[in-house]
Amino acid sequence: MTEKAVKESINVEKSLENIELIPPAIDREAAAGIVLANSENYSVQVQKMIYYPYYWVYFQYTVKTILGKSRVIDASCLVDLINNRGATTDRFETRSEQVFAENILEADYTADQALKTAKSYLLHAATNKMKAFLKPDYKILENKNIFKPFWIVKCS
Repeated sequence: MTEKAVKESINVEKSLENIELIPPAIDREAAAGIVLANSENYSVQVQKMIYYPYYWVYFQYTVKTILGKSRVIDASCLVDLINNRGATTDRFETRSEQVFAENILEADYTADQALKTAKSYLLHAATNKMKAFLKPDYKILENKNIFKPFWIVKCS
């Protein structure tokens, strides 16, 4: 194999992709420390960081109660694109970053499927929280694919 072919194969294997992510909460050393503190008699090795796919939607609901009053609720929802499960979130920061494509987990659900899950999840949450009998109106204020980083740590 020529030197050029070797360089090209390395570049293909280690290709970079630009993604929007939630900044990591802990660094490599902290990840190792957390696992070590909970893994008696094991050696700990941090292998790599992976990027888990989510779809984020920021909604504004207008809920009408049985008494005829209206209330506006802002709601943020993250949908796990591997299991298609939704959860409400507080506001969070994101940033764009280049990462190795091989460390990005592949999504099993599309943005359209995730949006449907988010709408259903937040509709249920809004109607239960406000004790509303009428279906709330909503607007989507923001939405995008984002990734959350996780450290892979090996214990042996």
